[in-house]
Amino acid sequence: MDFKTILVDLAADAARDARLDAALTLASLFTARIVGLTATGTLLDPYRSAGDEAARYQKMRDDMLNNLRQADASALDAAVARRGRGIDTSHIVVEQESGWALATRGTASDLILPPPPALTHDTPMLMATPAEYALLNAGRPILMMPPGTSLVPGGTVVVAWDGRREAARAVADAMPLLVLASRVILQVIVSGSGPGEHGAADAVRWLAQHGIGATLRIDEAASPADSLLRIVRNESADLLVTGGYGHSRLGELVMGGTTRTLLRSSPVPLLMSH
Repeated sequence: MDFKTILVDLAADAARDARLDAALTLASLFTARIVGLTATGTLLDPYRSAGDEAARYQKMRDDMLNNLRQADASALDAAVARRGRGIDTSHIVVEQESGWALATRGTASDLILPPPPALTHDTPMLMATPAEYALLNAGRPILMMPPGTSLVPGGTVVVAWDGRREAARAVADAMPLLVLASRVILQVIVSGSGPGEHGAADAVRWLAQHGIGATLRIDEAASPADSLLRIVRNESADLLVTGGYGHSRLGELVMGGTTRTLLRSSPVPLLMSH
């Protein structure tokens, strides 16, 4: 299945241009529609008895919403004018937190492009960032674009494989990009906490049936995340594909985990599924 509806968070962070450029690249490749999302955060209505104060608050609220709407719409229009004329786009404004908006609107999308967690500094430690919330609740893959990166279809893709459901889901979700790749590395990291049977040979055969010639590599490492990041850099990879949160999310938050490390530290675009 190709990507036909791409949901992009228009938050004004350092990675917005990278997200928009990636969405435009995919829209051009797959004749997709881009939906730009403005999430305003939760807005409280004033008490009816507040009188003139309520009117002033309402005007401030309306002005803020209009300014935010116009700024995000302008960013989307500028990106299209820069390199994507003729692409179908729309813009929606949701008066909810970004993660909730991405998750609920993302259920009717093929791919979600959230802000990188490293840029959402206002999220408390034990709460999910918008990217994490969308990953866990939308049932759709996310594509996380670090600031300054570009999506390069036809390049080198590293696929993290451990035989778990999440990894299989990620590979299936990434298939439209895997068939375009010039090189696919199916990377197994053997660690003490990983499953004993990873079924990597079957995965290679599965990919071959889709016309994807994947190279299987198996390495041992105490930290799968650190090993994957090293491999991505050494192989000059253009994309990393992996499953997310195969263990308890709370456990990863408290103890540290592969998903959190990759979401915050990947130097290349990261496609992740749960």
